[in-house]
Amino acid sequence: MPRSLYDRDYLLLNASNFMYSLYATVFIFLPPFLYSLNVREGEIGLIMATGTLVSVALKPINGFFVDRGGRTAFLVSGALLASASTIPWLFVTERGAHLFAIRIFQGAAYSFFATASYAYIAAVAPADRRGEALGVFGLSFFLPTAIGGWLGEWVIGWAGFHGLFLSATIIAFLSGIFPLGMREPGVASRLSPSSLLEFLTRPYFIPNSAGFLFGMAFGSLFTFLPVFLMIRKISSLGVFLFVYALSVIGTRTFARKLADRMPRERLCLVSLLLLGAGILAVPFIAGPAGLAIVAMVSGTGHGFLFPSLAALILDRAGKEKGGMAMAMFTGAFDMGLVIGAAAFGFVAEHMGYSAMFFSAAGITSAGALFFFTQDPAFRKASLPGPGS
Repeated sequence: MPRSLYDRDYLLLNASNFMYSLYATVFIFLPPFLYSLNVREGEIGLIMATGTLVSVALKPINGFFVDRGGRTAFLVSGALLASASTIPWLFVTERGAHLFAIRIFQGAAYSFFATASYAYIAAVAPADRRGEALGVFGLSFFLPTAIGGWLGEWVIGWAGFHGLFLSATIIAFLSGIFPLGMREPGVASRLSPSSLLEFLTRPYFIPNSAGFLFGMAFGSLFTFLPVFLMIRKISSLGVFLFVYALSVIGTRTFARKLADRMPRERLCLVSLLLLGAGILAVPFIAGPAGLAIVAMVSGTGHGFLFPSLAALILDRAGKEKGGMAMAMFTGAFDMGLVIGAAAFGFVAEHMGYSAMFFSAAGITSAGALFFFTQDPAFRKASLPGPGS
């Protein structure tokens, strides 16, 4: 008998992801913290990219295991490892190689949790409601983002950065409690390592390339906007996070069925262009109003883009390969984060923030136009068709 979408397990998954996302939102304040330790933009980008690179490297391996069962175990272990790996930040007072070591363990924790959460949805979401399932799941990412900016600023003002990291340690631990009440999905696969080659073919390569561009754009925006605002003395980051999250939530709430009713490829392209337009406008920000407009445009693009791209991948993979397909897709996104944080950090350091944001917007938009026009399904503009 088919399972309903909004059952107890789905709600517990969203609750766990809400707490983990609140934990992750704390680390949007990590670049300003590093900057206060006299770490410059290029090194900040490398430190931030280190955790993401570890996450990318582990995702194919994690994908094999979660598709064979154990999704809830990976959720719990990812949350507990995140909690444990955050404790060292409480004792950081200067720059050094130890910062990279901490990020390695944080990257592993995120890889466990993220791979398992998307594999869980791939296994249980009804085929004709994948876009909706992924879109609503995304709300548990962005509801905490909406409050995380102001909450983080309040904690920093009250207890400093180390008080913020202590709060993050507790929040990550709490996120590991909810999966203990979830049932393990019955769908499991026995994919061989050689099956990874299938995910390099055109049906997967093009949307994964779009995911990579998405990650580059997101990485440049969320890694360096906090530092840019601090240098320009524009407040507050909380405004940006709140409006960005509200825009994502709005698309996921009021237009949650759109990704299942129109050609996903076309919606993905428009969404990437919106994200690029938002990044392009960042250097022109002069105050909270401009910051809110940038957040609204880029947040709307993000709100439509992630569930549309993820559902497109699942359409082409089907349930049996869904966990691995999502691991490869989120791995492509994370690799974009790595490149975006590392490369654009050096651009900002040596050429300035305007050049960095302009180049990030240009690469995102031009790349999106190129990749999607190479996709036969984009040219046909066919309506979504659920996979097996």
